[in-house]
Amino acid sequence: MITISHLGTFDVENYGDLLYPLVFRHMLKGRDARLKVRHYSLLDGDAPQEAGFKTHAARSLFEAGRDAPRRVVVGGGDILRTDWETVAAHYDRAYRGNFGRLRGSLGTSGLLRHLPRRGLTVFGEGGFYADRVGRRRSYAAVAPFIVDPADLPAGSEVSYLSCGVPHDFAPAEREKVRHTFERARFVYLRDEQSAEKLRRCGVRREIHVAPDLIVTLGEQFEHAAEARKGREILSKLGVNGERPVLCFQSNRYTGVREEELVEHLKRYRRRTGSEVILLPLGYCHGDHRFLRRLAKKSGGAFKCVNAYSVFDIISVIAASDVFVGTSLHGNVTAFSFGIPHLFGPLPVDKSEGFLRAVALPAELKLRSWREMNDKIDTAKGLGREFFSEAARRARLRVHQVVDELLESC
Repeated sequence: MITISHLGTFDVENYGDLLYPLVFRHMLKGRDARLKVRHYSLLDGDAPQEAGFKTHAARSLFEAGRDAPRRVVVGGGDILRTDWETVAAHYDRAYRGNFGRLRGSLGTSGLLRHLPRRGLTVFGEGGFYADRVGRRRSYAAVAPFIVDPADLPAGSEVSYLSCGVPHDFAPAEREKVRHTFERARFVYLRDEQSAEKLRRCGVRREIHVAPDLIVTLGEQFEHAAEARKGREILSKLGVNGERPVLCFQSNRYTGVREEELVEHLKRYRRRTGSEVILLPLGYCHGDHRFLRRLAKKSGGAFKCVNAYSVFDIISVIAASDVFVGTSLHGNVTAFSFGIPHLFGPLPVDKSEGFLRAVALPAELKLRSWREMNDKIDTAKGLGREFFSEAARRARLRVHQVVDELLESC
């Protein structure tokens, strides 16, 4: 039996991060009966959003044990980063009001010191929450998910699975990053711009670039069955199943104007007769709070779907006729089912990176919400067969790279 230790942010309330263990385990089935996987994150316990698996403390990977040496696979997601305060902020937002999880991340004394500070930002130098989480969950690594095999028990290997690099590394970090990735067993990144950020650090080893692992979701979950389940969920909320459905997602980010966004969505509803549903995907990013405000400002025109379960979210997206959102994995889920979709105008480069990786038009990324109505027509005009064929090609490339990764384990 070969155990793969799968390390990532599987303990955070974020739809996309929770998909990686589900899909990775599914991909292992039938490939090699000797392979099994055990998931690791900063915090141990049951994964959130009813994902149905457990995570183990990442720190334990660095301790000597009977299963050493270890085969560690890191990923996926936008986790090849050194801005620990931003990562910690996702935990802070997710655990507000959940004292059990806060105590798990901070310890009892840390929790008691943290509570009076609840109104203070965790961003910036010396953020209390980030500092406490970092020290309590610390282990030897360049960054939380950039792991040098030399820091693990002797003989261990580290590979990277469908990872993204959101930012360039600071000059002082580049040599350590270069050294760490040169020692990796296998590196699979989900877009070319992430690979370029490593190359700018001086990484010269082979980097495999393939679409995000989640493009294979449609193989694991049959579209028609998921769509029926999704329509049942929506019908209980009073959504008319005879009408087409626009599934919308976003969170509050700098520059977004809520009233303007509501008007663009209302316009689409009026001219197409569609139902507009608002679906939170990143609870750690505050999607649910933002979308509830939009629903309230719509005067009842939109339905906010609080489908907390990862599996219910998959079904609701599958039941949609078009998806529009800032979430990478909301769009990737729609893509995996051949559903027309648009990326919202969030100022991050991973959406453009995904579109290039799967050979979709760059126009499927909005420059502003004002373009939404026209661009939805463009996306729908491409047709489901266009998206389905692109998804088929993307899946083939992902399977090829995952096979190579597993052969190296």
